[in-house]
Amino acid sequence: MTLAPNYRLSPEDGQVVKIRKNRSAESAVTRYRLLASSSACSLLELQPITGVKHQIRVHLAYGLGCPILGDHKYSHWSKLAPQKLPEITLKRLKLEQSKARHLPLHLHAHRLSLPLGEQINLVCKPPLFFQKTLKKLELDITKD
Repeated sequence: MTLAPNYRLSPEDGQVVKIRKNRSAESAVTRYRLLASSSACSLLELQPITGVKHQIRVHLAYGLGCPILGDHKYSHWSKLAPQKLPEITLKRLKLEQSKARHLPLHLHAHRLSLPLGEQINLVCKPPLFFQKTLKKLELDITKD
């Protein structure tokens, strides 16, 4: 599936504003695929087609309505506050809501492909904290 939201937050009052097509707004497109789902959380594979700042974070939070775990900046439309997590997620993570602000951002570039003359492909496993979270949430990462 592909995301290309036509909405943004108004800098004046933080309200959601529809972007008109004739406006000179940057276009942003992200492909995504569901890899696993459990405990009110999902593991997604994302491919940004364009390169707009914070594109993945904004598309997931505002386009799909499911911010990245640990993304406190884009978890709310109009305020900066710790992410509100579902009870089942808190239980699996053995975490109280008041401690959710300490969760790191669970966004990881698993594979980068660089077309520099010849194709260069870089692959990297998620950091240990990310792997532990996936295990606690019973999200299977076993894919290429």
